[in-house]
Amino acid sequence: MTRVALALLLSTLWLPLAATVPVDKDLASVSVPADHIPHATDSLSVDLSATIQARHVWRGSLTCDAWNMQPSFNVSKRNFLVGAWAAYTVDNSYAEVDIYASYSLGSFTFSVLDYFCPNETLRFNRFFDLDQSTTQHTLDATLSFDGTEKLPITLMVSTLLWGDDLNPNNGRNYYSTYIEAGYIWGRTAYQHFDFSVGLTPYRGYYANTFSVVSVGAGVTQTIKISESFSLPIFGKLILNPYAENLFFVFGLTLQRS
Repeated sequence: MTRVALALLLSTLWLPLAATVPVDKDLASVSVPADHIPHATDSLSVDLSATIQARHVWRGSLTCDAWNMQPSFNVSKRNFLVGAWAAYTVDNSYAEVDIYASYSLGSFTFSVLDYFCPNETLRFNRFFDLDQSTTQHTLDATLSFDGTEKLPITLMVSTLLWGDDLNPNNGRNYYSTYIEAGYIWGRTAYQHFDFSVGLTPYRGYYANTFSVVSVGAGVTQTIKISESFSLPIFGKLILNPYAENLFFVFGLTLQRS
């Protein structure tokens, strides 16, 4: 069985968990990285937000250890969504710009993302370089379950299909796959807790073998400034058992209520 086939098979083996506590939908969409695409809407929706946080941890790995700004822009209609997300550090040590498209059906969302990580100390960054051996792009396909009010869990399967995900020994794709399950507990209308566990089923970008690479516990507290503006602050403790790393991420999000 190929790794792509295995990834597709794993995406069909999600086991729903019972839960009874409703979660505020606005809280559930706060401070999400690019690989957690917002749920598309049927009517026209245009959203702009920005997150400021102390560091950025992606699927159990530290991508930057400096304060950074993460703007995002999404346009959605008829359950289709296109958007962009970026991360820029204050010391110019890391930059990332992601472009994505998704389609939502019920509580499920299928997304395709292009991760691009330029070196902003250089004048030229080869954005149009599509040679897989030298490109700075990585193409990711994800299938996610976004949860419901009665079932506040999230499930996601992701496979890197092309780009900067090559085995250096043979030049072939790893098809690195990441699987994550999460649970959201809405304690109040302005506060929620989230818990997540992420693993990779085989050797690739995330680990050299089957491993749990991310275990997280976080809290988001929303401070309501006005009827149309709120200020969510959040903190999350993230453990990577495989790499034996522990991170604490803190930040705040500027968004329209």
